[in-house]
Amino acid sequence: MNSCIRYADKQDIPILVEMWKSCFSDSEEYIRYFYKENFDNIEVLVNSVNGKPVSMAHIINCSFVDGKERNKGKFIYAVGTSPDYRNRGSFTGLMRYITGKAKEKGYALFLKPSEPGIELNYKKAGFERDSVLRIVTFKCEGVQPIDVSPLSYKEYNKMRDAAFSDIPYVKWDDEHVKWCVEENEYFSGRTLRVAFGGKSFFLMGYRENGTLIINETDLSFEQLKLISGSLCREFETELIKAYLPDRSCNKGEEVVSSLVYNLPHKNTYANLILI
Repeated sequence: MNSCIRYADKQDIPILVEMWKSCFSDSEEYIRYFYKENFDNIEVLVNSVNGKPVSMAHIINCSFVDGKERNKGKFIYAVGTSPDYRNRGSFTGLMRYITGKAKEKGYALFLKPSEPGIELNYKKAGFERDSVLRIVTFKCEGVQPIDVSPLSYKEYNKMRDAAFSDIPYVKWDDEHVKWCVEENEYFSGRTLRVAFGGKSFFLMGYRENGTLIINETDLSFEQLKLISGSLCREFETELIKAYLPDRSCNKGEEVVSSLVYNLPHKNTYANLILI
């Protein structure tokens, strides 16, 4: 058996699509859309046996910002192994390679476990829990009127950097934010500037089964409740489900937003981690 770790090429995409389908619940249509829009802009590492990928990891550049300090980082996404090669060391070998490169070159890594049960696997690879998000779900009862307008990905990223500049956070380049906005639109979502009380905020969300899912916003929980009725009318929903930083919200369900490796500072806000 001849195995090696290498970068995937476009000829590997059909195999990667099938592997993705075996690991995650995404539709084949979405997976092909992801590769069409992103393959040339990201790194896709595979553990290959006799030339065929059996484990994969998608890697997206980012930065970890804490005040004036800025550290190069990489976000690891959609890590998976073909069913026939699970529990045979393929995943372990791939992660050992990725963490070894990070240690050698001095950059940090982070990822979000797709489900709580696999967090231990990453901890064995040297990752540690860093930050959490709060998921709050509530009825649309607030009556504060709002003005909304579309936000371009560049405007969104500029507002995002300004909003989180006083805390440690993951900074994305415009290309990644562009993809997140387009992905949100793929799910019939909207990326908006929300204005009320003389201030403007950003919000990225989409409608799902009568609920507005807010992936990211700089609105606090209290502000969201205040304008909840207006938001629900805008998105034609009855409920709001928002993912908020634990710094601005101590209510709701706590979920891990990042496991990190080789990161010098702690409790880094991490979001825009793809839907």
